[in-house]
Amino acid sequence: MPDATAGKVPIFECVRLAWMFLIEHWRLFLPAAGIVGVVSQLGPLFAYMTAPANAAPQSALQAGLGDLLISAPAALAGVLFTAAILRKAVRNEFHGPTGLAFGADEVRLLGASLALMCLFVPLITLVAVVLFITVFSKIATSEAALQTLLADPEAMNEAILKALGETGAAALSLFILVVLALFVLLAARFYMINAATIGEKRIVLFQTWSWSRGNILRMIGAMILTVLPVMLIDSVVADLLRTIVPATAGVAPVLVVSTIVSFVAAMTTIPVVALGAIFYKGLRPPDFVAK
Repeated sequence: MPDATAGKVPIFECVRLAWMFLIEHWRLFLPAAGIVGVVSQLGPLFAYMTAPANAAPQSALQAGLGDLLISAPAALAGVLFTAAILRKAVRNEFHGPTGLAFGADEVRLLGASLALMCLFVPLITLVAVVLFITVFSKIATSEAALQTLLADPEAMNEAILKALGETGAAALSLFILVVLALFVLLAARFYMINAATIGEKRIVLFQTWSWSRGNILRMIGAMILTVLPVMLIDSVVADLLRTIVPATAGVAPVLVVSTIVSFVAAMTTIPVVALGAIFYKGLRPPDFVAK
């Protein structure tokens, strides 16, 4: 970030630099993104191979734990990939032929991720409890009925209007918007944590909070302008491939499609991660000491 900005985040310049990082280094990260794409399928493949023919219905807790285990390889690969990107973006380092490693940087990022989970999980749980008490318990009499409604947005809207009325549905929409705004605000406040952890070679959490003071809206603007193209690219690629190869095509073709989708998602993650490094290098106080 140029010094001439006098502490103000230049929105479009930050977005440009984030995407330029991808344009300049995409070849460097191709092998690592390919590895992420393959590793991301290990969980679903294991679940498919070990699933019994006539499985008994699972409770919400069992289903949640199962989903967590299935997503674990992809999450770990994502942390390793994030560390590789940030080492290049923050310290201009690249380890080995792929950039992937498992050392102190990765352990610190895992620690930072777990710390953030401890912060966000209670908030998400609170929101889920509020929604269940006020909405879901009124529109669905069973877990199967709720799953059916969640899979059909139009039916869900009709059920909410019927159960809550127009005033209640409007209040629910307002509540969701407030919660979304809160999470976006927190995301902006914590956006530099990973980059700071790599840059300082220590887990840095709340010390980055004050760095964004006076720049929150600018940072959110840069985040949105960086993330929206990523979401569009990922969505178009996924929809196109899944139209060509439907879920009924068989396990092998579907896994190939999922691998490609995960590979593309990894590549488009690069500017999103790089944006955190840009914020970190521009907003880090010169006299900062990690504690």
